[in-house]
Amino acid sequence: MNYKLRKTVADAIKKTFKIQNLSLFIRKQKHKVEKLFFRKKFTAKELVDELVRMGLKPGKPVLVHCGMNNFYNYRGTVDELIDELLRAIGPDGTLCMLAFPRDKNNPDKVFDVRNDKSAAGLLTEVFRKRPGVKRSLNKLHSVCALGPKADYIVGEHHLSKICFDKHSPFYKIYELGGIAVSLGLHKANLAACDHVPEALLYDEIAFFHDKFTTPVTFKYIDQDGNSLTHTMLTKSKTPYIRQRSKKFVDDNFDHSKYAIKRFSNIWINVYDVREMVDTLTRLAREGKTIYSYPKFYR
Repeated sequence: MNYKLRKTVADAIKKTFKIQNLSLFIRKQKHKVEKLFFRKKFTAKELVDELVRMGLKPGKPVLVHCGMNNFYNYRGTVDELIDELLRAIGPDGTLCMLAFPRDKNNPDKVFDVRNDKSAAGLLTEVFRKRPGVKRSLNKLHSVCALGPKADYIVGEHHLSKICFDKHSPFYKIYELGGIAVSLGLHKANLAACDHVPEALLYDEIAFFHDKFTTPVTFKYIDQDGNSLTHTMLTKSKTPYIRQRSKKFVDDNFDHSKYAIKRFSNIWINVYDVREMVDTLTRLAREGKTIYSYPKFYR
């Protein structure tokens, strides 16, 4: 189904059933059904111990992408989950999470990196407020980090032409051989690092070049209270649809470099970021991407 038809169908459903947020409505209905089948409760330690068995390692930067709205079988606090993640990666590891603000696409809204709440979920907001956490100065895809590599990972994001380029935390995590973890999201979620090849191949492949066409200047307040601006290229208005297919991952990724499983009611994923980015870069050069619409082109 193409983009226009999908949007038409979605708008018709919302109008007929008087639904404001279709995604939220679908998620609530899905939860009602799932709760009949997935009843196993779990703690933060049980979850993180499973992540360790799946490939989470100490001493590395780890980017966590989490949907806690789906954690209805979780028995614990947000802080307990953060504590367990920090325990697993050890003192030499650096924990990272997305932390973009609300209204991130509004160029007139000033982004105060010190005080603006994270709109990337409850886990990220609690993490953002922890002592010692650093936050990247990039309104569209800000990242928070805690650990010995935090300054290096987040320190140049305000220099990015595209949010995922060599100045970005996502590229730095790739460069450092880090790990991406997805919790409670769809089973093929790649925790945002899958966008790094788009920046790397921006000048090489037309499809990626056409994804970032509009320069937008954003306003910021940095950690020291200074006001500044930063111009980035943002997404084009041309629609594109991502594949959310585990088959794409299974067919193309090195099976020793990732793990995906259902844990209670949630999907949990652990990826080697270097393997992920290198594989997606190679596939793009071969004419294959994670996007199903519009069709890939050079």
